[in-house]
Amino acid sequence: MNRDELLEVGEWVLGKTKFGELIQGFVETDDSLRGTAKVYVVQCDNEETIGKLVVIPRQWMDRIPVGSFDDEEHMHDLIDLALVTKDREWFMDLTAKASTMKQSGKEARKTRSSSIRNRLGTSAIWEQ
Repeated sequence: MNRDELLEVGEWVLGKTKFGELIQGFVETDDSLRGTAKVYVVQCDNEETIGKLVVIPRQWMDRIPVGSFDDEEHMHDLIDLALVTKDREWFMDLTAKASTMKQSGKEARKTRSSSIRNRLGTSAIWEQ
């Protein structure tokens, strides 16, 4: 990342601390004058650093691409993160979404199991 690129508060980044620790976290503040950002560490190869704020030069970090968290595994990771950060509202929102995903997955499996099967698997003629 370029030293002059600005980061947004809450943006997810990967980086390296001055002690060589690899971290993953989100930006708490961005200091454009010094070219550094204060990052809340969520994952690190040094467990003692997890949950702490560290200051990292911008050129030592990269943005994490924003993706969708549509699958169940990612949803459980986010629920864990909500528990760690003690964000009750976010936790309730995520558990409701996970419950909906689980319910829709059961209905999809039920629909597939009721379709006609042949030696090669499910018949495409009877699928909807």
